[in-house]
This record gives sequence, structure tokens and C-alpha cells, in this order.
Amino acid sequence: MKYGKKLLTMSLAVMMSMAFVLTGCGGEKPAESGSSTSTDTTSAPKKNVTLSIVMAKGWEKPAMHELFQKYTDKTGVQFDVQVLPDDKASEIIKTKFATNEFPDIMVNSASVLELNYMMPEQKLVDLTNEPWVDKLINKEDFMAEGKVWGLPLWGQDLWGFAVNTEVFQKYNIPIPNSKDELLKAFDTLKQNNIQPLYLGSKDPWMVGQMTSGSLWAAIQKDPELPKKLETNQAKYSEIPGFVSCLADLKSFNDKGYLGPNTMANTWDGQFAAFAEGKAGVGVGLTSWVNEIEKKYPGTADKIEFIPFYIGDNTTIFAGTSGQWYIPKTGKNVDIVKDFFNFAAEQDNLNAYYSNLQSISPFKDVKAQIPSAAQKLSDKINSGEYLTHRSHNSLVKGQDYDGLCKLGQEVIIGGKTPEAAAKEYDTMRAKIAKSIGLEGF
Repeated sequence: MKYGKKLLTMSLAVMMSMAFVLTGCGGEKPAESGSSTSTDTTSAPKKNVTLSIVMAKGWEKPAMHELFQKYTDKTGVQFDVQVLPDDKASEIIKTKFATNEFPDIMVNSASVLELNYMMPEQKLVDLTNEPWVDKLINKEDFMAEGKVWGLPLWGQDLWGFAVNTEVFQKYNIPIPNSKDELLKAFDTLKQNNIQPLYLGSKDPWMVGQMTSGSLWAAIQKDPELPKKLETNQAKYSEIPGFVSCLADLKSFNDKGYLGPNTMANTWDGQFAAFAEGKAGVGVGLTSWVNEIEKKYPGTADKIEFIPFYIGDNTTIFAGTSGQWYIPKTGKNVDIVKDFFNFAAEQDNLNAYYSNLQSISPFKDVKAQIPSAAQKLSDKINSGEYLTHRSHNSLVKGQDYDGLCKLGQEVIIGGKTPEAAAKEYDTMRAKIAKSIGLEGF
């Protein structure tokens, strides 16, 4: 290996007190935002350059290291990969944005609107005019304020309900094509002592995923809704799909669809429940197919994805997943841009996504992916299924953690759906005011 890799395992407090010396790239003159110049890999020598890259452990994949090695072999540029513990990564990354103590490349969530601290106009290099942007299938899905801020060098994760086809076939249940059909399937599963839906409600983010499409139908009627929410001309509690989504969560639990104690169910526990036929439906994403197959061989062939039929949503959640960002304070901005363009060369994309075994957000990528993911991708490409982007990546001033916890309270009856929606409006109003949104 020609690049270094560090696993940061010390406590958050110790790491913060060290002023993040591992990534000390702050204090340099900011790069020009919007520059589209890319350094030719055959030009100036780069043998003495090492690019630092920081990511959570969960983001790290072997495919990345193979890509790094290819670029090292071609240019001499090496990589110092600094891996953060998953349980501390978000707070450490948030602190890096606050202190401007950045690496050359920061891997983080794509939701720059949800993560208000990212402040892309101030902190990140604008990549909108880079050559690889035109290779994206739907570049609008990766835009905030009309600009592309990161390279989506990750799988295009598609989320939906994961149907256990073996269980459905056993009880002669058709694959649901609507919310009504899904509820009928839930009733049949319950009658046969199969948990209808494994939600994993102990993990708050699992509950939050259910709300991802809660604005979709309303936005189809009023495309200006995100801006209205950002200027206090509309409220979440006034949006039927948001309230009905929360109401469905409560109803699912009240009817026993979520099992005897959904608050004891976890994301990890879903794998066994699904693989062993104890649950008829789970919450799945396309990259999850590989993970469950490794733990429970043969399970991948039992999976079929359908839309999140909850509230008034009828679509698949197209997650923007993770992106690779270039901080404005970086001292190797042009070299990182060159690496990004190298990564987006067709042969490299084909190899990368074959190794990742994930759907690519780039055009014309030829990669082997699990059959369940391919089948879902084909349905989306044919127009049989539509996709939505989460409201968290469409509307500024979010408190996703707060929303997830409110959803949990609704499920167990601690709050009504209407009360939870109004409380979320109050949460958002405080955030919107703090970041200077108009009208709050």
C-alpha cells in the first residue's frame, strides 16, 4: 500500500483538544469558488503530495482504496485516510466545519441543507462546472441552491419497503402495488403469526426514514412549497402527507403490524428477522442487499423492493447518500479536482461500482449489482416506480434527530400526530431564526 490509513479511536474530547492535527489544512488562502480548471494528471509532478481524507468508518469500502491506489500509481499522489469511529464521527465532522480545520477531502452526508453547519457557500468549493457533473443521471438530486458541492462517489442508495418474497409466496400474498394492498398483506401476515413490518424503531433514524416522502405529493401540487417552508409561509403541520405519515406510524403499531415491542427492534435485528422469515416486510435499501447476503447467504434472492406506501407517498426514496467535498481552505484543491475527474473516468466508474456492488448515480456505468437492486433500478428507469428526495435535503432549517424522536413518541402514543407536527414546526422555527431565514 502506498497510502496511509489511520483509525481514530481516542475519545471525542481528546480528539477535539488535539485541534485535529491530523488534518491541519486550515488557514490557507481559499480557493476560488466555481473554478472548473482541472489539473492534467500527466503534467506537473505530484510525487511529494499526500491528500488527506476523513470519513466515518461506515463510509469506508475496499473499492475506495483500490481507486486511491490507481491514482497513486498514475500520478504519485498518495492518500492519508483518516477513519473516524461511527459513534463519534458526526460530532467530530461538525466541529471541523466550525473550526475550519479540514482535510483535503471530507466525506460527509449529501444533505447540505439538513446539516446547516456545512454552510457550502462559505466552506466548500463549488463543483458545478466540473466535467463529471454532466455524467450524473439526475444532477438536480445533488444540488443545493442550484449548485453541486460534492462528488457523489457513493452508491445511489434507493430506499423502500423490502418484501420477503418467500414469506409472501408461502401465504399466497401478492406483491403490494398500493397502500391498500400493503395493509391487506399486513393483515394476512398477522393472522399467520408473522410480524408484518419490522421497523427497528429503537433506532430513531429508522423512524425518520419513514417520513422521507411526506412532502412529495404536496410538492407535486405546489413546487414552491420548499421555499414557502423556508420563509415561514407554510408549516409542516399544514401538510396532509406529513401528518398522515405520522398517523400511519401510530396506526401500524396500534394494529400490531410492528410486532409486540417495536421499540426493542433495531436495524441490526432486522437482518435475522427478515432472513429467518419472521417478518414479511422490512425497511431496506439497495446496498443493504449485499450486507444481508453476507450475514445470511441466500437471502438476497428473497428480496423485492416496493415504494414507501405510508402517508400519501407512493414513491421510492432516492437517497443522496454521501458525497466527497473539497474545503475552500484546502491547499491541494486543483489536485483533488483532478482526482475527482480521474475517478469519474468511465473505466474507473465501472470498476468502482462493480467493487462496491451498488447502483451508480452516473450514466452508462456497467457494474454487477444484486438482482433485487437491478430489478428496482429497471422499474425506476421504465417509469413504473417514481422516486422522491427526502424533505431533509429539500428544505433548510431541519432538525432530523428531533423529528426522529418525535416519530418515536407518536408510535408509542406519547404524542398525537398533530401535536408532533406542530412541535416540529416550533423546532424548525428556532433553527430557521438562528440561521437567518426570512420570515422567522
